[in-house]
Amino acid sequence: MRGIVSLLVATICCSCVHQRTLDQDLLSDYILLNDSLEIGDLVACAGGRMMGLLENEAHPTDVFFYPIEGATDFRYFETVELSDSTDFRKYVFKELTHEPIFNGYLWKFNNTPFEGERLGIVTYRTPGKLHVCSYIRLKTNVKPTESNNDLGQVIPDGVTPTFTWEDGQIKENIIYFQVVSTEEGDLISGTYTTDKMFTFYDTSNVVFNITNPQFNPSLEPETNYQFTLMGVSEDNWVNLLIEKSFTTEE
Repeated sequence: MRGIVSLLVATICCSCVHQRTLDQDLLSDYILLNDSLEIGDLVACAGGRMMGLLENEAHPTDVFFYPIEGATDFRYFETVELSDSTDFRKYVFKELTHEPIFNGYLWKFNNTPFEGERLGIVTYRTPGKLHVCSYIRLKTNVKPTESNNDLGQVIPDGVTPTFTWEDGQIKENIIYFQVVSTEEGDLISGTYTTDKMFTFYDTSNVVFNITNPQFNPSLEPETNYQFTLMGVSEDNWVNLLIEKSFTTEE
């Protein structure tokens, strides 16, 4: 990502930056206006559908992102052009409502309805850094997120249950995001695997972990919890959503 941004900044600087006033509503200009900051990564994806569990007439598409400690100034940029996903000059700031989920471990923008497909990029700042995510292809209208709780299973084993799942109708997932939370929605663990299984709290097959490293996650016996699974494609679209309630054993 940093190489792409550096190349783009150099191109813009050589061609037109001295000929016009920079516009922070354009992602390319926003990056130039923050050229004193180091470019950092940002984890984000999106999901949505017009029918079913994620149905919402006001904002049928949710853009999820993981704000690391110290993250501020959340921004969302969008383009209707799909031909060049790395041309930041095409991404325009879009003012959206946003809100925390899973007790603030994740955040989401509530996107407004649109036709066809769009590309989106989330940014935020931390001290000394501007974080820019890889592009997200918003497929609400062409490949809506499938909500199918029957595709997931919870295999009980005391306070260390195992979760397994299968892909849904769209076989394009390259990574899976799992959240174990309380009934009230407070995140206990948040993990990514490329396998279609996760045992709580065994991180041997975890490829990325958003769980607080200072917190040793554990489950209480005979207690109700919630398991949430997102299957995500290479272009950061959520193809599959599974939500299952479960109860630990004694």
